[in-house]
Amino acid sequence: MKNNTMKIVILGGYGITGLMIARLLMQFSSAHLILAGRDEAKAKETAAALNAEFRCVRAEGRYADAADTSTLIKVFQPADIVVVASSTSRYTPEIASAALTAGTDYLDIQYSSYKLDVLKQLEPEILKAGRCFITDGGFHPGLAAVLVHRAADSLDQLEAAAVGSVIRIDWPALNPTRATILELVGELKDFNAAYFSDGHWKKGGMRKMDFGPPFGVNRCTAMMLEEMRELPVRYPDLKETGFYVGGFNGFVDWVVIPFAMIAFRLFPRHALPWIGKWMHWGLLRFSKPPYGTVIRVEARGVRNGQPAFFTGSLYHEDGYQLTAIPVVACLLQYLDGSISRPGLYCQANLVQVDRFIEDMRSMGVTVLLNGD
Repeated sequence: MKNNTMKIVILGGYGITGLMIARLLMQFSSAHLILAGRDEAKAKETAAALNAEFRCVRAEGRYADAADTSTLIKVFQPADIVVVASSTSRYTPEIASAALTAGTDYLDIQYSSYKLDVLKQLEPEILKAGRCFITDGGFHPGLAAVLVHRAADSLDQLEAAAVGSVIRIDWPALNPTRATILELVGELKDFNAAYFSDGHWKKGGMRKMDFGPPFGVNRCTAMMLEEMRELPVRYPDLKETGFYVGGFNGFVDWVVIPFAMIAFRLFPRHALPWIGKWMHWGLLRFSKPPYGTVIRVEARGVRNGQPAFFTGSLYHEDGYQLTAIPVVACLLQYLDGSISRPGLYCQANLVQVDRFIEDMRSMGVTVLLNGD
């Protein structure tokens, strides 16, 4: 598969993450890009700016409405793969069906239990059509299981692996849109606090992890990611694992989020807009440096018959870049055919780990691995 002949649709290609993905693909691949969304003028303007920046004609802007399957099919048909980089998980049935109809592969970056349920129901059709569907791309989900796989590669037996993250974004400088905040708040509705211990997935779970300077020790909450479910099956000696996420700031962590969890249970249809307003205010008012995003694994097991340990971390000063970069590292493997095969996969459990990490390093991620 030659990536200079490939076409990639980026749904939401003029949004924050979508544009970062597009710019990285312009820099690190020779694929043709179709930036698609409901604002056709903005899509075309963004594509023109990319062509000017990289002195080529490899990007174009097209109209597509995630709620209108006919517009999706029209845009998807000339493409090899569609990257869903917009906050459109509620339209997963339309987008996935359009991809199958158009004969297009698929990659998404949303955290959504609804999305996963839809894709799992479509899995027989995906296989029958011979399409490659990659879900849970990006940072979290997307990187936690990668670090566990990397730890397992360094040990003869993997017995425990905890992955944690800290996300500190300069929200005032970013000036997020209402849609961005609502997407963030919407993830709370899907939040499932669970970790694996003694052969079972258990509810709840808190863990203190030392992320080193400048973040230090943080108290993190267990967060279930689909990519983690496969790990106890793949590594039979694994007794403990989980992903643990740090918070935003004191006000959001201890006021907005607990209140939101209660509100979503009591008023599931009406809570989102006003929780979004509180979240927006709390992020702008109380976010303070140091800024940056890091994900870290702490693992133990056996090597050469002796107890052994492995730690590793991936860091970028920009949390949105740390979402976009793994997507592009995954796409580079897709474009050359390394991981393009029929089925439904989580990004973290499909990619070739060593190459994936090195490609992220080349795109600006700081990689620290200790214990090989």
